[in-house]
Amino acid sequence: MGRRAMRWRGAIVAALTLAGAGIWEGSGTLLLAATLPLSYLAYGILSTAAVPAELVVSRAVDPTPAPPGHPVAVQLTVTNSGQQTLSDIRVVDGVPTDLTVLEGTPRGGETLAAGESVTLEYTLIARRGEHDFGEPRLRVRGTGAGEVATARQQAEGDDRLVCQLDAQAPPLSDQGTDRVGQLTTDDPGDGFTFHSTREYQRGDPAGRIDWRGYAKRGALSTVNYEQWVSTTVVFVVDARSPARVTAGPGRPTAVELGAYATTHAVTSLLDAGHEVGLAIVGIDGDGPAGLTWLQPGDGPNQRSLAVERLRAAADAAESDPAGGPEDEGDTQRQFRKVMEVAGPRCQLVLVSPLLDDAPVAAMESWAAFDCQRTMLSTDVTAASTVSGQYEHVRRRTRLARCQASGARTIDWRRGTPLPLILEYAFAVAAHQPGGSVQPGGGA
Repeated sequence: MGRRAMRWRGAIVAALTLAGAGIWEGSGTLLLAATLPLSYLAYGILSTAAVPAELVVSRAVDPTPAPPGHPVAVQLTVTNSGQQTLSDIRVVDGVPTDLTVLEGTPRGGETLAAGESVTLEYTLIARRGEHDFGEPRLRVRGTGAGEVATARQQAEGDDRLVCQLDAQAPPLSDQGTDRVGQLTTDDPGDGFTFHSTREYQRGDPAGRIDWRGYAKRGALSTVNYEQWVSTTVVFVVDARSPARVTAGPGRPTAVELGAYATTHAVTSLLDAGHEVGLAIVGIDGDGPAGLTWLQPGDGPNQRSLAVERLRAAADAAESDPAGGPEDEGDTQRQFRKVMEVAGPRCQLVLVSPLLDDAPVAAMESWAAFDCQRTMLSTDVTAASTVSGQYEHVRRRTRLARCQASGARTIDWRRGTPLPLILEYAFAVAAHQPGGSVQPGGGA
């Protein structure tokens, strides 16, 4: 589609002015000078523009599928495979309307000689779902800039960005595992990693005797190793209306980020031989006290059931961001019921953005039970506004209150890789009965 662009209005005015002055003064020089802008005007009128069929458009999206909140790099390349030079070509990619550009720009312009290419590079923030790209819009201006041709062209390569909760999560083996877990304790036992030595006792296996120490000191001692154990971990995901917020337009909700973190943690723990359970607070479920509840278990089927419930929670948060009116008493009853149905000697991991005091009260109430407690908090506060900075300070205060109750706190800030967070939360945590973990500079 082409249209005529009136870019030479100044030339028309100049030509008429010079011609009028030449006639008025009877000056041939002025009349001759009037032909110069007229020549530019004629050149612009006679030049044409068209989007050549030889243009090749390709798009690459990486990674896809991507997890929620993950930066996704997009490259759009336009190649002039024809023989003519395009003096002015403008390109606009068809970015999905519900995604936000984090860096770069989906727009660009260039002069393309035969065989040359122009590449647009920009970064999107992934949100759960399937997001289709529109056809890129190409605009070519003629050599004289008098006509502009615009067309849309289907891009080769990737035309969709897929975002899933379990993206990049390793699959579980259908054969199970014969390991007893990958959490270590402070209590020594059988294993492979050195822990300590103790005085030799009659009956100790010969393979655990410190023969090198015996050769140096002449005294027998026995080597202790770090003991690997399995455990039961119950994740409690906060999907109430205060958690259905985003850090900005086009970004995933805190519920979606929490569901993503829980999906990866569940996968890692199940693969390591642990039992995992799930409770979702704030979504009407058929479990005790209205909870969405999944009894602790193991194996690939347990992971599938957990991911299914987490997807439902993320869907509810996206379809009803405001949520309905909540009764504080009902909320606390749900949190207390989690402890009752989870059973003794389990680990409780509460996943919440900590934007109100209800999760803090839950962590404090769980302190009365003999269980290990962890607060994994997703940071969705906006530091670019005064209100966001105020909420950030209040959230840090709530993290400190959770830590003061004896719980471990993990502050998951934007830009910190999730595997690092989970390593801190579960691998290192076995040696820390209480404390705070802040990868990337936490509270």
